[in-house]
Amino acid sequence: MLAGIGVGGALIGAVALIAWIVILVWLAERILRYIGIRTSWGPLDPRNVLITFALLTGVIHLANYLLDQIDSSMGGTDGGVPLTFPGAFLIGSVAMAVGVAAVRWRWKQNDRK
Repeated sequence: MLAGIGVGGALIGAVALIAWIVILVWLAERILRYIGIRTSWGPLDPRNVLITFALLTGVIHLANYLLDQIDSSMGGTDGGVPLTFPGAFLIGSVAMAVGVAAVRWRWKQNDRK
């Protein structure tokens, strides 16, 4: 499977994956803080983590769906794009990013004390 893309393609993929995770951690940390400030829930509060996970997964999945719809309409295909369950890559990367962001925010709170 990876033999066809070569070393350069694998390197670009690795850099893109790292950038994706960094952006997700940054977004998750901002959402966690926003929810935490508004509700006074801590960074590791399960409600805060679950709401952030659901928001990020939903927004990314629906944005991807809308991009697929635009691509379908621009391409002139008649059939609509099915809205399916999010893929394992999306769920896993968002779960990892939310967990890392919650721990980072907790560490930052402990450093200030």
